[in-house]
Amino acid sequence: MRILLVTQYWYPENGVPQRRWSWLAKILIDAGHEVCVVAPPPRNSRSIDDTTGDSSLTRKVPYKGAEGETIFRTSAYRVGDSITSKAASQLRIALSQVRTLIRNRKQIEPDLVIGTVPALPTAGVTWLAAKIFGRPYVIDLRDAWPDLMGQAASWNAGVGDPSIREKLAKNGPLQLVTRVSTKVLNSSLRGARAILVTSSTLKASLESRRELSTRGNSPEVVVIRNVFPVASQPTKDRGNHRKDGHLNVLYAGTIGRAQNLQNALEAAKLAKLQGLHVHMIFVGAGAARELLQEKAQEYGVDARFIRLKPAELLNAYYDWADTALVHLAEWEPLRRTVPSKTYELLFNRIHISGVVEGEAADLISSLGGGDVVPPQDPLALAKLWVSLGNNPQRLRVGTTGRDWVIREREEMTPVRLLQIMEQIEASDGNAPS
Repeated sequence: MRILLVTQYWYPENGVPQRRWSWLAKILIDAGHEVCVVAPPPRNSRSIDDTTGDSSLTRKVPYKGAEGETIFRTSAYRVGDSITSKAASQLRIALSQVRTLIRNRKQIEPDLVIGTVPALPTAGVTWLAAKIFGRPYVIDLRDAWPDLMGQAASWNAGVGDPSIREKLAKNGPLQLVTRVSTKVLNSSLRGARAILVTSSTLKASLESRRELSTRGNSPEVVVIRNVFPVASQPTKDRGNHRKDGHLNVLYAGTIGRAQNLQNALEAAKLAKLQGLHVHMIFVGAGAARELLQEKAQEYGVDARFIRLKPAELLNAYYDWADTALVHLAEWEPLRRTVPSKTYELLFNRIHISGVVEGEAADLISSLGGGDVVPPQDPLALAKLWVSLGNNPQRLRVGTTGRDWVIREREEMTPVRLLQIMEQIEASDGNAPS
């Protein structure tokens, strides 16, 4: 089949959505499918206005990507960290994607359209592309959308005092946008041939929803976990930095709204009162980074903040760490989310301090990947860290989690992905070859 992928994130960016779909695109291409990608240029090449540069990343003519996919670049816009700025940018990119699809209609002509969310406007573009080309479509939902829209009032809780714009938005506009976005997304999901998700609990939840059913028929929901290959690997130096009375804690990932990492700083402060010196390194970026730096100083916590690093450079931080944080806020939909970093840590056999609930907590515990405490309970996290510091043998992680990740990556995911492609192809027999 010729598959069109609509996304707002693509290589050479190195985030989770980009790595997920570079990996899945390779699986599809290796199986004989063609993949076309419609995506904006990388963020570091974006300007305030439409991109007009002539580099391979911003040019308006299609070219081959790293995995053999054909890439059609759209216009894009540089944005700030506020939710409204990001939403405006996503909408403008979505409109540019529609223009790009129409302008290159004869070159693209897909048999199947796949849209990967977030950004949420991608779902609408995917639906429209399917209409333009008269083909079925698949939504790669990834996280617990639209459920997370119900947490919109709490999105900025971890990034400091609300702005005047946020205060005004809460009095009506936010509820309206949430309601409309939820309705549009549910409509897109209902019309999809299949929905791809990253957790089995989200799959079960979606399968039970009447609003996704049309005359008793619902889209098939398929679990495609974020077990994409990682550049980091275990080294002989791992664990050689341990000292009595000290604990090295690493957080590598998004420092954003859904993580609520201030809870971890409070735990480090409480652990210090109990005689444990917690040394923390945060590797990453996000809307909450600046506030977190301020709170670390306020609490007297030994914390370093490192900007995003290429994945292959994370080994030095993994070697340093005694334990690594997987941390989420106490939002009910996040119980159906498994942070992708969980799989990387399991693969690398690094002890996980999981501040999570639901499926993520179950995976960490059942695979022997570490210890779990509930979100928003800094005392419980401090107690765990003190116990780990006093009993360093608990930091040793076996091979169960690593073996499970490898099996999911190399055996289970290709079968699930290619099987749903075959089913769609078989049911859409009039698709051109």
